[in-house]
Amino acid sequence: MNDFIKLRKNDIYLSDSDIKVLEKYEINYLNYSNMKELLFDLEEILNNNYVDNDLEELSIKLAEYNYYFRTNK
Repeated sequence: MNDFIKLRKNDIYLSDSDIKVLEKYEINYLNYSNMKELLFDLEEILNNNYVDNDLEELSIKLAEYNYYFRTNK
Protein backbone atom coordinates (compact mmCIF):
# COMPACT_ATOMS: atom_id res chain seq x y z
CA MET A 1 0.00 0.00 0.00
CA ASN A 2 1.28 3.42 -0.91
CA ASP A 3 1.64 5.64 2.16
CA PHE A 4 2.81 8.76 0.34
CA ILE A 5 0.51 11.75 0.58
CA LYS A 6 -0.61 13.01 -2.81
CA LEU A 7 -3.15 15.43 -4.22
CA ARG A 8 -6.49 13.68 -4.65
CA LYS A 9 -9.06 16.36 -5.43
CA ASN A 10 -9.84 19.97 -4.54
CA ASP A 11 -6.64 20.61 -2.62
CA ILE A 12 -7.13 17.47 -0.52
CA TYR A 13 -3.94 15.52 0.10
CA LEU A 14 -4.26 11.90 1.28
CA SER A 15 -2.29 8.68 1.20
CA ASP A 16 -3.81 5.36 0.20
CA SER A 17 -3.89 4.30 3.87
CA ASP A 18 -5.68 7.55 4.79
CA ILE A 19 -8.37 6.74 2.25
CA LYS A 20 -8.77 3.24 3.73
CA VAL A 21 -9.44 4.76 7.17
CA LEU A 22 -11.99 7.18 5.70
CA GLU A 23 -13.70 4.33 3.84
CA LYS A 24 -13.93 2.36 7.10
CA TYR A 25 -16.12 5.15 8.49
CA GLU A 26 -17.94 5.70 5.18
CA ILE A 27 -16.44 9.16 4.73
CA ASN A 28 -16.06 10.03 1.06
CA TYR A 29 -13.34 12.63 0.61
CA LEU A 30 -14.70 13.35 -2.88
CA ASN A 31 -17.69 15.06 -1.26
CA TYR A 32 -15.49 17.84 0.16
CA SER A 33 -14.33 20.92 -1.67
CA ASN A 34 -11.17 21.37 0.43
CA MET A 35 -9.11 19.97 3.30
CA LYS A 36 -10.60 22.36 5.85
CA GLU A 37 -14.11 21.00 5.25
CA LEU A 38 -12.88 17.43 5.61
CA LEU A 39 -11.04 18.26 8.83
CA PHE A 40 -14.11 20.02 10.22
CA ASP A 41 -16.30 16.97 9.60
CA LEU A 42 -13.68 14.63 11.07
CA GLU A 43 -13.69 16.71 14.25
CA GLU A 44 -17.50 16.64 14.36
CA ILE A 45 -17.49 12.85 14.00
CA LEU A 46 -14.84 12.50 16.71
CA ASN A 47 -16.75 14.77 19.08
CA ASN A 48 -20.12 13.09 18.57
CA ASN A 49 -19.33 9.40 18.12
CA TYR A 50 -17.26 6.65 19.61
CA VAL A 51 -14.65 5.68 17.02
CA ASP A 52 -11.38 3.80 17.00
CA ASN A 53 -8.10 5.63 17.45
CA ASP A 54 -7.34 5.33 13.74
CA LEU A 55 -9.75 8.12 12.83
CA GLU A 56 -8.42 10.37 15.57
CA GLU A 57 -4.83 9.70 14.46
CA LEU A 58 -5.79 10.49 10.87
CA SER A 59 -7.44 13.74 11.93
CA ILE A 60 -4.30 14.80 13.82
CA LYS A 61 -2.05 13.80 10.92
CA LEU A 62 -4.10 15.73 8.37
CA ALA A 63 -4.37 18.80 10.60
CA GLU A 64 -0.60 18.83 11.08
CA TYR A 65 0.00 18.37 7.36
CA ASN A 66 -2.45 21.14 6.55
CA TYR A 67 -0.81 23.49 9.04
CA TYR A 68 2.84 22.84 8.13
CA PHE A 69 2.55 22.50 4.37
CA ARG A 70 -0.62 24.29 3.31
CA THR A 71 -0.84 27.31 5.64
CA ASN A 72 0.83 30.57 4.66
CA LYS A 73 3.14 31.60 7.44
